[in-house]
Amino acid sequence: MEEIKAGTVVWAAGVRGNSVIEASGFEAMRGRIKVNPDMRAPGHDDIFIVGDCALIINEEINRPYPPTAQIAMQQGEVIAKNLTKLVRNESDLETFTFENKGTVCSLGEDNAIGVVFGKKVTGKTASFMKKMVDNRALLMIGGASLVAKKGKFNVL
Repeated sequence: MEEIKAGTVVWAAGVRGNSVIEASGFEAMRGRIKVNPDMRAPGHDDIFIVGDCALIINEEINRPYPPTAQIAMQQGEVIAKNLTKLVRNESDLETFTFENKGTVCSLGEDNAIGVVFGKKVTGKTASFMKKMVDNRALLMIGGASLVAKKGKFNVL
């Protein structure tokens, strides 16, 4: 491995949906299906697509939203509501609208960057926020026992 000293860091990561999507016969782009506003696959009233496999265009910039956990969790909430409505034979399905709550990115154990509630955060403050976001997600999907098992508690 060769070390190159620089004052700039470039991080590039490709994100694709699952290859099963491309092999399934759906029209897909990089393993993602452009879903209807109610999160269903086009032409399929009985198939919902969520997370990394769902392609939703951000109309403000005419580009897809990035496949992040925040978006996937919001999509899951819309799909849960829509499944409940379908079981009850209701036809007024929810439309997915992304509500950006901020972004944080770990850069090590005690370092991070992000934008939270519209404010830029860095260093230990951002690291604390990232750990709280992760713990909240664990709480939402698995309750207190999952937080106790997998949570991040070294916050300061």
